[in-house]
Amino acid sequence: MTTSTPDDQGSSLRAELEGAGFQTDPHALLRQLTESGAAHRCEPAGAPPQLLITGYEATRQVLTDPRVSKRSERAGLEPGWLMSGVRDEVGIDYMLTVDPPDHTRLRKLVTRAFTPQKIEALQPRTRELAGRFADDVLAQGTPELVDGFAARVPIAVICELLGIPPDDWDRFRWASEQIVSPVAGRDREEAYVWMQGYLAELIAAKRADPGQDLLSALAGDTDEDRLTDPELVGMAFLLLIAGYETTANLIGAALLGLAQQPDLFKALRAAPAQVPVAVEEFLRLDGPVLTATERFATEDMLIGDVPVRRGDMLLVSLAAADRDPARFEEPDSFRLGRSAGHVAFGHGVHHCLGAPLARMEATVAITALLERVESLELAVDAAELEWAPGLLMHGVRRLPVSVVLAGSPDPA
Repeated sequence: MTTSTPDDQGSSLRAELEGAGFQTDPHALLRQLTESGAAHRCEPAGAPPQLLITGYEATRQVLTDPRVSKRSERAGLEPGWLMSGVRDEVGIDYMLTVDPPDHTRLRKLVTRAFTPQKIEALQPRTRELAGRFADDVLAQGTPELVDGFAARVPIAVICELLGIPPDDWDRFRWASEQIVSPVAGRDREEAYVWMQGYLAELIAAKRADPGQDLLSALAGDTDEDRLTDPELVGMAFLLLIAGYETTANLIGAALLGLAQQPDLFKALRAAPAQVPVAVEEFLRLDGPVLTATERFATEDMLIGDVPVRRGDMLLVSLAAADRDPARFEEPDSFRLGRSAGHVAFGHGVHHCLGAPLARMEATVAITALLERVESLELAVDAAELEWAPGLLMHGVRRLPVSVVLAGSPDPA
């Protein structure tokens, strides 16, 4: 008889987390893990020890614990370790990769771009873009709502916010998708290098000829505590990556949910003021970030009743937390108007700065479709849908649908 060791169990779990079935439907496995404990070893070969954190309370604990750092070197490791089990040697430091007080300073300098007033001011242009993209995609015989719509709205909005010319939007979209890829390779390194160089040149151009965009404002800041050039590059990098990929996944998940729930589609079409409420439940049920970015234990500690050692990499499953039955009644069901707070945008000091922008964009995009479409359903079997790979993002890659346009005559 062979007895499995913790290392064997960790390797087995890692294989499950990297399997195609997990990408399609991560929630069954995550539920089992949540019900069996707060932390689970999932060891990638050749990398520091990892633990997957599941459950609502454990998630909130890790995301606020001062003994947990974004910097692997603070935990006695080499810098740059990623959840994929490789080291990132070409990455850019930015707000999401540092701890307070550095994080506090950087966040304060850019928070002014995401005030309620700023988000409100962006709504008319977002509606214009969403309407244009919706008209374009609905003119297709079988509309494809991710590449043709859900991804186009956020890349356009964040690029306009930063002052990036429209001719470069597609290149930024490509670079963003490579950078969040779980596979470290030539394309990923090329995307990093290209984006870093492009942003450095763009910042210099904004100083010479500023516009009305956020990057011009940050580059022209004369305060003593202003961002340095490397910090500016890092900030623009973060806003582009986070502002595009996560929001595209959110819009895609919402549209998939609506295609699978015709009664909900009909209800929201009749009461569009409820769309922001529905967005919150889509965030909880199928949030765009499967696992929060890497964190590291800087000293020995307990998570729940599981011992954690200094140097352990902690992977916080936001998806597991948001379907924890100890927190949410009937967690796998869509309930319009749930009051319990989700953690789809994270928790603690690294709570997503762009959450208000993402909520606004998703609301505007969904509303644009509701205004134009009488009914919506999948054009393929759900089992045929392709999902984003890796542990970081959760999102459908293509969403072909059949639609009946608003105002279309009834079929004979």
